[in-house]
Amino acid sequence: MYSAPQATWTVVRLIRMQVALAVAILLELVLWQRHTLRDTFALNWHAFFHRGYFWQLVTASLVHISPLELLFNLLTLWMFGSELEQRWGRRTFLRYYLFCAVFSAAMFLLLAAFFPAMRHENFFSSAGANLGLLFAYAVYWPERQAWFFFLFPVRMKFVVLITGLLVLAYAVLSAPFVLSAAGHLGGLVGGGLLLLFTGGEPARAGQIFSGWAETLRQRWEKRKNPLASMSPRELEARVDAILDKISRGGMKSLSAEEKKFLRQASEHFNKTKN
Repeated sequence: MYSAPQATWTVVRLIRMQVALAVAILLELVLWQRHTLRDTFALNWHAFFHRGYFWQLVTASLVHISPLELLFNLLTLWMFGSELEQRWGRRTFLRYYLFCAVFSAAMFLLLAAFFPAMRHENFFSSAGANLGLLFAYAVYWPERQAWFFFLFPVRMKFVVLITGLLVLAYAVLSAPFVLSAAGHLGGLVGGGLLLLFTGGEPARAGQIFSGWAETLRQRWEKRKNPLASMSPRELEARVDAILDKISRGGMKSLSAEEKKFLRQASEHFNKTKN
């Protein structure tokens, strides 16, 4: 049976930020009848693309309007996030949480691209990031039982399945709020993809992304300087072919690419001699 863990360092600070922002939004609404904070931090299509509010990809997961939704999301973060942070460490846990939050927001923007009428809706809540946490928890402890909606015990693998189906059903049946509901599924999808690519250990994500970045850098260098990928014999053969072409038709017969290659080869040979 699941037993609630002690709240960890990152989880406590995420809870504090969400509570503080929720209180500030409520006070602004009650005292000044404004929605400035909500409109600044919640994700909105027009604010993101036309005003450059790119931070909303991250801050949308901190915004809550309903106290009940805030309470439920904070309990989920505490109960399941704390044990994941203990397993992964602060840095890996925070990266995973933010990845799920951003993936959830990106899912909303993707859906909004296909449903222009919904671009005036605001997307917020940490539900997407929490779905990612639930998925990871079910991967590590699938047979552990948790109190589903605090009513009856259910194994974690079924908790994730039921929760995902409920969110999907809500997305289908609750139009015109379909984008907000479906967007939260992005957190579950993003978390699943990250665990899949890292073999179940998000700490390896940094190594994988670094490897991809190095591969792209090498490809860019080869594209920028094709000589880097050629052996001395291949280089000499290519230069001889270009020189033969010059002897037959002159410099005018060369293409712009061949002229560029000849200059690079000349610089390469000069550096080699020096």
